[in-house]
Amino acid sequence: MLGKTHMAVGIAATLACTCPKTVAELSMAVAIGTVGALIPDIDVESSESCRKANGAILLLSAISAAAAALDYFMGIKILEDVAGNSDAARIFAGVLLFVGTCVFGKKQPHRSFMHSFLALALLDGSLALAFPLFLPYFTVGFLSHLVLDLCNQKGLKLFYPCKYGVCLGWFRAHGWADRLLCTAGCAAALLLSVKSFWEMFLGKL
Repeated sequence: MLGKTHMAVGIAATLACTCPKTVAELSMAVAIGTVGALIPDIDVESSESCRKANGAILLLSAISAAAAALDYFMGIKILEDVAGNSDAARIFAGVLLFVGTCVFGKKQPHRSFMHSFLALALLDGSLALAFPLFLPYFTVGFLSHLVLDLCNQKGLKLFYPCKYGVCLGWFRAHGWADRLLCTAGCAAALLLSVKSFWEMFLGKL
């Protein structure tokens, strides 16, 4: 599937599964769900998903840096709220594990390590250490990517390092199914976002 399809379906799935009740939760669902939905394709350097995933990670890093600056200079405590009970050592360990997993994954063949439950477990573990509030959003986004790619005609090594791939072979990665899923994902994401805003603001009137 193309990167835009993974993004649209990933956001829709994350909104549907996490049911955000606040603006902060809605923002995390969209941002972290997007990262989770795109990051498996960082093992294809030239892919659209890889470029979007790299961009999403850079954006997330910039937001984290801005939040850290606001915490330090204005005492807003954004990172404290996001990190929960994580201290500096846990955040450092989690970020190191996350980056290390991605660096290793970028060097592996496409649809192998980064499309496996092992990669998901390592990335989830890193987020549990550093930013536990991100965990459900990232997990749903990542799983949405695996589900979409399972429908293609090329196998995923879900049980890496087992060498055998798994696929349903229903349709090609590029074609009518991709366009249909992208359209449906965009529509669902929009409707779920509107629903969340309605419940947050207008539903209480």
